[in-house]
Amino acid sequence: MKVHVQNLKTGDMLNQDVFSLSSRPIVGQGTELTRVHIEVLKAFNIREVDVKPSQVTTDPQQDQTESTTTTETPSLNDDFYPKYMNAVTQYKKMFSNWQAGSPVELFKVRQEIVPLLELAISKPKMILSLHHFSNEKDYVYHHAISVALISSFLAKKLSYSKGDIIQIGLAGALIDCGMSKVQPRILTKRDTLNKEEFEEIKQHPILGYKMLKGTPGIKEDVLLSILQHHEREDGSGYPIGTKGNNLRSFSRVVAIADVFHAMTSERYYRMKQSPFKVLEQMLMDQFGKFDPKILNVLVSELSNFSVGTKVELSNTQIGEIVFMDPQSHTRPMVKIEGGDIIALKQRNDLYIENILS
Repeated sequence: MKVHVQNLKTGDMLNQDVFSLSSRPIVGQGTELTRVHIEVLKAFNIREVDVKPSQVTTDPQQDQTESTTTTETPSLNDDFYPKYMNAVTQYKKMFSNWQAGSPVELFKVRQEIVPLLELAISKPKMILSLHHFSNEKDYVYHHAISVALISSFLAKKLSYSKGDIIQIGLAGALIDCGMSKVQPRILTKRDTLNKEEFEEIKQHPILGYKMLKGTPGIKEDVLLSILQHHEREDGSGYPIGTKGNNLRSFSRVVAIADVFHAMTSERYYRMKQSPFKVLEQMLMDQFGKFDPKILNVLVSELSNFSVGTKVELSNTQIGEIVFMDPQSHTRPMVKIEGGDIIALKQRNDLYIENILS
């Protein structure tokens, strides 16, 4: 039966999808309405909806803390975290060995990465929260493991074969192995790098490629990913300026994973940034910089796990994401605590600063 939105009660169940200006429902058929759902419908100026008759409604006060969906929240007690931290610790030991001149033992890297890849792919919410685990002191090691996980996750979503998913994960873990040949003082410098120091950093893809070339069991696509992960579609990257069709598909995947984790993580010379803000910046650069198909997969996955998430806006207001606009994934609708719903798509002066839960 048709019911005016003003007369809806918590507990009413939708009999049909509710649409606004897009092909994606605002609220789906079969949804048991909460106070937040009703406020979203009002925010979209929906006049009436079709609800199932004879629904038993609940006390409106009972659902004040309900969210529109249940999401998996990263926890230090989750079985993923200790395994992740063990992989970071082992990578740190390997990196130290490389600094001392030892060769890369691909078997050891694979031994740490592959079991973690399989676990991480089954916990996609973790993939989008890896930056919370990183810290400035051990950034290099966290970055290697995180890029491996993000890269393999993207490969899975892009329908790569299981073998290629593992290879892309290994590539992600090894893209910065050449950093072990850079002066340690540069890696831990708290200030912005000067021109000479940055030029030395820019050599790490070549150094990593040389370290691994000839290693038994390593595939050419993995080697080229290490060489090309800072290259860009328009040729503006480094160390060679490779562009367009000369970039391998593996390289395109790890390049996006590399930038996403780097920009969302705490560094010596930069505070970590919200994934929403980072993806917004990357989307602005996607034409000419990144493969749009791969980047859009990452953007879509972020939106899939964000409804119900508590966030802080750039004006310090706290709220909860209540609707993801399919045309503007980085600018959802946010219900402010004790206040109104803000459509960030219409507020260019605001953005999500931090994900709280």
